[in-house]
Amino acid sequence: MDPKRKLLIGVGLGLGLLFLYGPAFIRWSELNARQDQLETEITLLKRENLRLYQEAKRLREDPAYAESVARQQFGFVRPGETVMKFQRSGKESRRR
Repeated sequence: MDPKRKLLIGVGLGLGLLFLYGPAFIRWSELNARQDQLETEITLLKRENLRLYQEAKRLREDPAYAESVARQQFGFVRPGETVMKFQRSGKESRRR
């Protein structure tokens, strides 16, 4: 068989394989990229889940911390404490 005929057969087979398996390869590549993306998201969510678990545990077990969070986030005060709110003057609030 002459070299030109071998080359033509090789190119034909290559194009045939590309036509048959090209779309499947592209889909596989897309799915592989999506899998990597989801694995990264899972890692981040696991990290966030651990942080929230530790926060919840600390709130349950550390009364001083729970009180601090309640005061900061919800404005809680102890009985007998007086809450004083200060309003900035117009001049000071314009500077900030």
